[in-house]
Amino acid sequence: MKHSRSVFLPLFSSALLFSLPLMGQEAEQEEAKQVESITLLKFAGFYADHPEMGGDLTSILLGGGGTPKSFYATLERIDELVESEVERVVLDLSGSFFFNQVQVSELERSINKLRKSGKTCYAYLENADSLRYQIASLCDEVMLADLGMLDLPAPALSVTFLKDALDLLGVQMDVVRCGEFKGAVEPYLLSSMSKHLRKHYEDMLGKMNAEIVGRIAAGRNLASEKVRALQAERMITAKHALESNLVDRLVAWNGARAAMNQVLGHDDFEFDAVLQQRQRRRSVNFMQVFSQLLSPKKEEELETETLVVLHLSGAIVDGNSAQPGSIVSGPMVTTIRRLAKDEKVKGVVVRINSPGGSATASEAILLALQDLASKKPVAVSMGSMAASGGYYVTCFGETIFAEEGTLTGSIGVFGTKPSIGPLMRRIGIHEELIALDESAGMTSLTEPWSDSAKERIQGFINQIYDTFLGHVASSRDLSVDQVKAIAGGRVWSGEQALKRGLVDRIGGLSDALELVAKKAKVGDYEVSHQPRPGSFFDSFANELLNVELLLPDTHKRLIARKMGLERSLGLLMAELTDRRPFRAWAILPETITLR
Repeated sequence: MKHSRSVFLPLFSSALLFSLPLMGQEAEQEEAKQVESITLLKFAGFYADHPEMGGDLTSILLGGGGTPKSFYATLERIDELVESEVERVVLDLSGSFFFNQVQVSELERSINKLRKSGKTCYAYLENADSLRYQIASLCDEVMLADLGMLDLPAPALSVTFLKDALDLLGVQMDVVRCGEFKGAVEPYLLSSMSKHLRKHYEDMLGKMNAEIVGRIAAGRNLASEKVRALQAERMITAKHALESNLVDRLVAWNGARAAMNQVLGHDDFEFDAVLQQRQRRRSVNFMQVFSQLLSPKKEEELETETLVVLHLSGAIVDGNSAQPGSIVSGPMVTTIRRLAKDEKVKGVVVRINSPGGSATASEAILLALQDLASKKPVAVSMGSMAASGGYYVTCFGETIFAEEGTLTGSIGVFGTKPSIGPLMRRIGIHEELIALDESAGMTSLTEPWSDSAKERIQGFINQIYDTFLGHVASSRDLSVDQVKAIAGGRVWSGEQALKRGLVDRIGGLSDALELVAKKAKVGDYEVSHQPRPGSFFDSFANELLNVELLLPDTHKRLIARKMGLERSLGLLMAELTDRRPFRAWAILPETITLR
């Protein structure tokens, strides 16, 4: 008896000890099953269609943002969620981030895909501007912090006029232009905006705002008139937002997780922050750093059938060396020719974000794109701006996609010449020119153009303008007279451009890629965004050579940036430092800001 009992007890103890870990594992497994995984999309920072560099040193010194993020890489990660098993997606819109209006249109398509795939999308807001609220309105449920506020202004346009300042300084501006519409050069010639230019811009803003109003009205099931009335109020308290059906519920100002606790009634969930960057710490090899600073960047060789997105971002300039933030004719033409020869490249989408620039550089890039389009399927996708020279380079006869919020057109050419004679006389400096011909004065910084010089320059401007009109007429199947009626420097929204035959379709980059893939007859393909972004070392080396960085009055540069003067002042500086007798500009100098 004792023996059998002694045997039974060890066996019972062993069984009990064996079952306890199993019971613990089962409990843990059961608990794990009860914890729901919710995808968190938290945007932060500045999103560029195709970041050109690893960091903007000047922006950092001026209090700005550091490394830009790739908008389309972010969009790809969101699109991947369509096939995931997750049921809920939370958009935390409380942070500091920026998308332009065209990118919002692209993001809208991705969020719509998520919802159509059965995902429930939630938006969390604290204090929200129009950008954040537009994104939030695309979701199934909108949560607003109870002490938060919505700022919903209609878009506004800002043009800074320089005439009075130039007069005060003693700088005289000569301008030659084509066409009756002189909006591109008004900031240099007038103290305030002309009535016809104001009317034109008001009409354009109305078209651009219609997209914003329509997006909010559709997302929140509101009448467009109601949304416009709320825009007119602009500052909307949390309580008023709830009463107006702009949001679904008010939550404590305690973050997105606490808000979802309130929605679900429990906290048995975990956030999966899919956009969070996970970077490994790496040791620094100073010899490698030095080598990277000196070595030119190289494009990666393509291994499979590929559609290339060729990004043309920034002002268009003449030159042979790549510059971050600019489209330099020499390197860009070389890139286009390389794509034309690469057998792995089955088609190209030219993605443009540019206010234009040099007319001659635009012509060089256009000719290269014409040659590319004769060899491979090509389409154009316009970003937030494809104006003047940025439109010029699209004139190779292929399909053009634009968003409703795209700013395009500005088909015009002008030339300027600043003369600082009055300024020099004020400080006691006098210059006398000794020359064999009167035309030598065309490059003088102290005297304006003579009548005969201005007449010759006007003839040159007319020639370039006629070439521009011819390109547009040929590529858009319009008569030159039809193009003249919508040219002369006038700018249009994407919808206005569509109605006037300047673009073919309203759509984004994905639509352009789909068309090119169809024309190229490719099914499975990779997408390569080019040119390859430079590293931080490329950016740092470039900035070290930038004399502007040595200026002690960085606050003055910051003021110029905030007031939208950078482009106009940049044009002035280019004219003062380049001693060529004349340069033709196809550029939109004023800065248009939607806010």
